[in-house]
Amino acid sequence: MMRKAQGAIEYLFMIAAALVIILIVVRQLQNKGSSAKSTASQAEQSISSELNSMLSSG
Repeated sequence: MMRKAQGAIEYLFMIAAALVIILIVVRQLQNKGSSAKSTASQAEQSISSELNSMLSSG
């Protein structure tokens, strides 16, 4: 009986470790996504203002 309980606890620890790793990866991907979003937004604003200045001066 004790051997089965040890196996079950080890299995639960492995699941918990996998979930922690998955959560860390998801959080890192979310951070990268928001960083990329802000960079793209800044580039869009820069390009838009440059185009507007070209159109108004031309």
